[in-house]
Amino acid sequence: MTAGMSFSGKRRLALAGFGAAALAASGAPFARAAAVGLAGRTVASVAAGSPASPAARVVVLDWPLTEVVLSLGVVPVGVARPSWYAKLDGVPALPPSVVDTGLLYQPNFEVLEALKPELIVITSWHAPLRALLERIAPTLTVQLFGPGIDVYPAVHTATRKLAGALGCDAAADALFARADAVLADASARLAGFRATGRPLYLLRPIDDRHIAVFGRNSLFGGVLDALQIDNAWQGLADPQGMTEADLGALARHTDAQVVAIGVPPGVAAQLARSPLWGALPFVRQHRVQHIGPLPALGGIVASMRFADSLAKALQGVTA
Repeated sequence: MTAGMSFSGKRRLALAGFGAAALAASGAPFARAAAVGLAGRTVASVAAGSPASPAARVVVLDWPLTEVVLSLGVVPVGVARPSWYAKLDGVPALPPSVVDTGLLYQPNFEVLEALKPELIVITSWHAPLRALLERIAPTLTVQLFGPGIDVYPAVHTATRKLAGALGCDAAADALFARADAVLADASARLAGFRATGRPLYLLRPIDDRHIAVFGRNSLFGGVLDALQIDNAWQGLADPQGMTEADLGALARHTDAQVVAIGVPPGVAAQLARSPLWGALPFVRQHRVQHIGPLPALGGIVASMRFADSLAKALQGVTA
């Protein structure tokens, strides 16, 4: 497989579920014909981002946006498949009291109705469901990625948007201040690595021939830019900031450093036996560091965790 834009298997399944959701939802029962917004405001005013009073009952139908809402100190009353959120990463943690609202793109409308939410938070992928969801509660679309969108600044914009809708501006200010401090600390710890002038590949091995590599428009790529580290991958990336490529595509930068993210033990064993992997310059010259699993799509919390993990991995790498 050559380098280029590609959805992973999980993302293809998600998109398939998205397509089925509109059909499945079309016959769902509703008790309300119209919704009233937070503190009596309409759906339109919520979507426009007008000032909000705190919403006590929020449903989130997306896992990265669940992270964002939790990072603002708000615990949703319902989330799509909470167990999957926990399996994908689960930081910040969801309390066990959070109700399962169904599949990501096939919510259980009876459960949603029973929860009596004051706000439902969705992504642009939920567009076919929006009119149906608005019959239950004001519905806010928040976008973290898409064509022409850089995920890192989009996460900041989304956090501010949600803070405004939830009445959590002070919590957002504190979160951003903490993120700035973490980034400044990581940047100081990475001064030695920056002095090497080496570009950095961020990748997640798939098997002994293929990797997922993070482009500049990814969340992690945005953190690299903020840390003034060059991303070695200058090729195409999909709207989430990732590209599936074969190992040969990494040979173009012979001086590159590599940080591998969340390599499963089985894949690590495959790479150890792979002549192709072993022949790459950065492998031969021991320029590969590892960090634990982190969500490729996440919020400010994920970006802080990545910056700290990256600094720990590269702190001993100097010119």
